[in-house]
Amino acid sequence: MDPPNLLLLLLLMFASTINAQFPATYCGSTGNFTANSTYQTTLTTLVSSISTTNSSSLSYGFFNASAAISGASQTLYLFGLCRGDLTTLSCRACLDDLASDMRRLCPLQKEALLYTGNCIIRYSDASFFGVVVTRPSYLASTTDNVSSPDTYDAAMRKLLNGLLAEAARGGSLRKYASGNESVRPDMIYALVQCTPDLTEQQCSDCLVVGVEEIRGCCVRHKGGRFMVPSCLILYETNHRFFDPVSEPPPLPPPPPSQDGDAMPPPSVGKSNSTRTGIIVVITSISALLIISIVIVLLNVNRKKQPRESVEGECLSFCFGTTTVHEVKKDYENN
Repeated sequence: MDPPNLLLLLLLMFASTINAQFPATYCGSTGNFTANSTYQTTLTTLVSSISTTNSSSLSYGFFNASAAISGASQTLYLFGLCRGDLTTLSCRACLDDLASDMRRLCPLQKEALLYTGNCIIRYSDASFFGVVVTRPSYLASTTDNVSSPDTYDAAMRKLLNGLLAEAARGGSLRKYASGNESVRPDMIYALVQCTPDLTEQQCSDCLVVGVEEIRGCCVRHKGGRFMVPSCLILYETNHRFFDPVSEPPPLPPPPPSQDGDAMPPPSVGKSNSTRTGIIVVITSISALLIISIVIVLLNVNRKKQPRESVEGECLSFCFGTTTVHEVKKDYENN
């Protein structure tokens, strides 16, 4: 195994979840650039664009950019990949933090790759868009062992193979899938992801490598991760594994009608009609109740007649107390 890969196999686990030493850093072996050179200026501009870009791709966990290096026949390429369940804000913050680490840890290298728990960042003067890259790799596992490795392996293989196919079929914005599989007494939670510039076959090929690596290193453990430049696999038995907020890909536009005009907006759903009906019924019942109370009070006043006081008799009208409870229900759109 070569030295760069040794730097990335950091198996420092201290708890039931993966407590890895991040960022895992690979500073490349293609040489250095000169401080304050056009190479550094171009790189600084590219890295800064992570914070300022309005690219929709960042909403789906992927950032890529390139720029020609002034005065040289070279182009600099940069990409960032976030877990597919991160929001745009979380993804941008993760990449910004990792970019800051990159400038500190690889200050003058012509290429660099950094892994952290939720994102990856990479730059190079050699194009890597649309190319499957599985080295250098980062592989780690928890120290907690499972009670039945064979049963766990079967459940893990079933889960990852299903997610692999789903992620590979993803579109050009995101190739990501997540899910869970029961393996008593645990539940395995996992996510798999490729950079979206890969084809379906390329994504599948990368994740197949990851599945075999995961099964080889981590099948006896309750959590593990496999990360390479082109894809990643993460799994744990921790129910808090997933970020509850994510942004799904945009819905396709409505199909045009035969005359070329856009289709009319969809009608209000059944739930809205049901809610309207409930409001009408409640309003009607409330009105009837008020009218009934008014009639009773009028009849009572009409029958009231003055008479002489008799000792020990209650002269005032004694009414029982009627309490009307207002019940409020929240109705959600289904």
